[in-house]
Amino acid sequence: MVQTWDSPTFCIAHMLEKLTEKLRPLFRIFLSNYMPRWIIFTIDLSIVVISFTVLWLFREAVAAGTTNWFSYKLVLVVTLYATTAVIFRTYRGVVRFSSINDLHKLTISAVTATFLFFILSLSANKFYNNSLVSFQLWFPVILGFLIVGGQLLFRFAVRAFFEVFERSGYSQKKERCFILGIDQENVRITNELLGDRTTKFKPIAFLTLENGQANKHVCGLPIEHLNGNMNQLADKHKAHSILVTRRQLDALPKDFYDKCIVDGIEIYMVNTISRFSAEGKETPPQINKIKIEDLLGRNVIETNKEAIRPAFEGESILITGAAGSIGSEIARQVVQFNCKRVILVDQAESPLNDLWIELKGLRTDVDIRPVVANVTHKERMRQVFECAKPAVVFHAAAYKHVPMMEIHPSTAVVTNVLGTKICADLASETGVSRFIMVSTDKAVNPTNVMGASKRAAEIYIQSLALRLTNQDQDKDKDQGQATAKPKTKFITTRFGNVLGSNGSVVPLFKRQIEKGGPVTLTHREITRFFMTIPEACSLVLEAGCTGHGGEIYVFDMGEAVKIYDLAEKMIRLSGKIPGKDIQIVETGLRPGEKLYEELLATTENTIPTYNKKIMIAKVRRYKYEFVSPTIDELIDTAIKYDLSKEVVWRLKLFIPEFKSQNSDYCCIDHEIDKNTNLNEAYAKYEVQPRTEQTIQA
Repeated sequence: MVQTWDSPTFCIAHMLEKLTEKLRPLFRIFLSNYMPRWIIFTIDLSIVVISFTVLWLFREAVAAGTTNWFSYKLVLVVTLYATTAVIFRTYRGVVRFSSINDLHKLTISAVTATFLFFILSLSANKFYNNSLVSFQLWFPVILGFLIVGGQLLFRFAVRAFFEVFERSGYSQKKERCFILGIDQENVRITNELLGDRTTKFKPIAFLTLENGQANKHVCGLPIEHLNGNMNQLADKHKAHSILVTRRQLDALPKDFYDKCIVDGIEIYMVNTISRFSAEGKETPPQINKIKIEDLLGRNVIETNKEAIRPAFEGESILITGAAGSIGSEIARQVVQFNCKRVILVDQAESPLNDLWIELKGLRTDVDIRPVVANVTHKERMRQVFECAKPAVVFHAAAYKHVPMMEIHPSTAVVTNVLGTKICADLASETGVSRFIMVSTDKAVNPTNVMGASKRAAEIYIQSLALRLTNQDQDKDKDQGQATAKPKTKFITTRFGNVLGSNGSVVPLFKRQIEKGGPVTLTHREITRFFMTIPEACSLVLEAGCTGHGGEIYVFDMGEAVKIYDLAEKMIRLSGKIPGKDIQIVETGLRPGEKLYEELLATTENTIPTYNKKIMIAKVRRYKYEFVSPTIDELIDTAIKYDLSKEVVWRLKLFIPEFKSQNSDYCCIDHEIDKNTNLNEAYAKYEVQPRTEQTIQA
């Protein structure tokens, strides 16, 4: 039957709805305040009074005859239970958040009072029959069960009441989510989330890869088999979020997370490290939305810190380009090794000051010395080296923006080549033990001025290392010794893009997404290698401190990442839809830019080391007698700053594999190819590369 607006049923329903709306603010006030302790204490004692009265009346009804002193005996029992409640503080907990610990204290308190009551009754029955405190022995036991059951029921009822009201909308709406995995750690996280009223997450099911665990329940939640169809599970449970830990993020395949992002399933990272408040109480786990860095840098690289500690302990360490992304992270890691002094060299005053303050805030015993200096000023750098007397030098100072250096090739050569030459020569003169140069994958078969300038710096470092080795060998031969050890060990490390570094696409895409787009990239097919800054720097430290000198170390960067896919993932992680909410626009390859970066040239191969993430590039080695004057001529040309084309010309003659792309300098390649034989150019200054046995030795 259809209900009309004036029917009794409709009127009653309408009145109830109006009443509920009016009472809703009162419910919210009630839910937002905790029950005072004195009320909890009063309710617990009321349960004692009710239990005693009910059991007394039951005994009167079934037992023959009656007994006296009800009021006195009731006061005695209430006093016993009140005393144990005060001792164990059963009234101090928040009833709506009653935990196992609260229930344990409540049970211990009631059992203690019951035991005292039983002993008192036993003594009275034995010595004073029908006295003021005499009871049949079953009475205290049954009374204890009634009181424990009543007080536990009160707490369960209050907790259930609040959970019902929270689910019905009188409290904040919670986001339904899946928990990935059912190990002990995840069960603990689930229990904390279920008992935490302030969190916005509500676990509704566990996800597991093991089919045998499906259709079971843990913590009252079902276990679902993760068969790859997340959309089906999301629709079934009306949940579109999944909580994972760092360990699980590394364990599951990359395709799973890619599919979650495409399907609109939000991924959250749970920080399982215990945190404590000022009162000493453990706080709930920290849950943050996953970042693109978490997905790209998932394969965590572990380095042997103890093996490299002796190289830094008690020594002075000098870092050029210290205010940059790589230099600053090297400084953060180096100060952990109890070195004597860390000298931070950079020409950028403000970032250098920020890093200085940060490192001082770590409160280590390391002496932190910031030095504002330019690596291209030889006399200033000589002062730095002579005063600091470093044992290890990390040379990270460089200009690295490809399009900018394509416009200013003279600046690239002055900073990247001259700056490296000055620091390397001073390291050799002042007796530095190790000199580690930070290079780039763009130095492999360079297609731009920046990559070519870094390759020229690599060549000089290697030729200098070879020269020192030969000098020591000649000196040892004269002294009748067989082994040769160079005074300064020159080592080069080469890797690709690092996440979050200055100039990286990740910060750029973040800024563009925050502004609402569009997200710009140069080409749909462009790919790059990525590594997190801490991982890259830890490998630099390990390779630099274990090398014998003259090596170029390359790092395992994993799989190349397609920048277009990266942009799509970042847009989806922000809650937007690519192509609809935020557009992706191709701007065309920039001058000197490659579609695909290389870590090794086609004419090179690698030699493995004890760390599978670190390899030695087996590359051409160059004669110092040829390299040094060629480098000097290149630098002299660059210092004039108005001969950009001639600078590039000399770079190409020095590095025959340097072939420009999308650049005004492509015309130089055609002219050189007509007049220069590549093999002859190499043979002019090449020496035989070391064999694998030589490097391992």
